[in-house]
Amino acid sequence: MSSPVARRETVRDIEAICRLDLGSRELRRRIAERLTRLVPADSYCFGTIDPTTLLITDDVSAGLTPAAAAAAAHNEYLVDDVLKFATLARSEVPAGTLGAATGGDPESSHRYRAVLPMIDARHELRASFVVDRRCWGALALFGGGGRPDFTPADVDVLRRLSAPVAAALRRAVHRAPTDSAPGPAEAGVLLLDQDLRLLSENPAAKLWRDELAGSGAELPIAVLEVAARGRGAALPAYGRIRGRSGRWLSVHASPLSGGQCPAPLAVTMHPAPAADVAEVLLAYGLTPRERDVLARVVAGLPSRAIAMELHITAATVQDHLKSVFAKTGVRSRRELVATMLDL
Repeated sequence: MSSPVARRETVRDIEAICRLDLGSRELRRRIAERLTRLVPADSYCFGTIDPTTLLITDDVSAGLTPAAAAAAAHNEYLVDDVLKFATLARSEVPAGTLGAATGGDPESSHRYRAVLPMIDARHELRASFVVDRRCWGALALFGGGGRPDFTPADVDVLRRLSAPVAAALRRAVHRAPTDSAPGPAEAGVLLLDQDLRLLSENPAAKLWRDELAGSGAELPIAVLEVAARGRGAALPAYGRIRGRSGRWLSVHASPLSGGQCPAPLAVTMHPAPAADVAEVLLAYGLTPRERDVLARVVAGLPSRAIAMELHITAATVQDHLKSVFAKTGVRSRRELVATMLDL
């Protein structure tokens, strides 16, 4: 176990890294390198998160495979499991270990059974990075069977780093990109099978994938995240991604109807304005509680789940939604999500 002095030094060093004027990917690499000197890990995944949809938009990773990334996306959005990043983002302590979250029975976790074996891992430490009640990133550290499980002291280090790292990731989102090459002007269209494997795409989609690719995977992590959510949703799933050129994309995914069964998944990507959603919400004059409800609607939660998270009744959720509809000039959840994400 690390000493209190070592933990304080690590927090101090990472806070110093957060004050540097770094791009998002370099920022995450440096933080991960410094953190894993204190908390040894065999592999990790450090992603940025869209605070509106709580979808992972980009990842910096080590020791992971494209197959493991696809399986993790499936687990994150389609499987009932513990320690989800969206749950951590709304928790008082935005970090935890898989062992503690399962009460010492990690076999009860689908992620432990289906994802961790793909990278020879047995232990997992997760954290969401939150500032001003908005989540801007998430980290998962993995340890193999030859290592002891992560400790409460490790969790505490990540808890203390949550706000400074989130603030640094937020600044990096608005930092001028170093690569000014533009992406295509037209929409990209991809067709995926039920295992999120690429079946076909148009030329624009190939260009957008080239701009978004960062980990060597066939599909960028953000596209996998949206596709995984869209595969199991009644409504299309949405996400926003910032490319290397600095341009923003709107991404949405939904199963096709008719034809072969199971139906393939259609994913479209097209340029979107880079307006800050927080400014949009303020412009509509939404109350704090209405913004709470809206954030969860965009994240894909049904009214009953929203009511449980906010400790209000489903009827109250509907009342808030009616007010949001009136203020934003929409008539349905679908229109509301599209308006908020500039689709």
